[in-house]
Amino acid sequence: MKEDIVNTSTSPKETRSVFVGAKVTPSQRDHIKSLAEQCGMTVSDYILSCAYNFKPKARLTKEEAALLQNLDNCRSDLVKYTSALHGMSTKQRMIMFNQIPFMVGWLGELSSVAEGVCQFLEAVKEKNRIPSTPQSEEK
Repeated sequence: MKEDIVNTSTSPKETRSVFVGAKVTPSQRDHIKSLAEQCGMTVSDYILSCAYNFKPKARLTKEEAALLQNLDNCRSDLVKYTSALHGMSTKQRMIMFNQIPFMVGWLGELSSVAEGVCQFLEAVKEKNRIPSTPQSEEK
């Protein structure tokens, strides 16, 4: 299954119609094809991206996607717990945790963990793209 690749070409009507070829060994071809498949890209898109100094990201395996879904479920639970605790009165929280400084620290930790998980999930969802101009190797 090929993923939709974002084309960042300067002209929306510009299509790739010129063929550029390179001689490679069968094992090199298989390796390049494997790398492209790991990134959810065609061989052509993968080679073009590499030519522009863009490093395509490998897509998640089914096991990794399942683990990521579990992580997302954990994040959802953390958000629910945090919301429930924010809805409690101070007296209820004192009874539940018996120490307000602990509670405040705990909520802060939960909030930062949930935010970190959200950022990770958004970064993983980002699609590989084909840059329109070469990137410099220095960053």
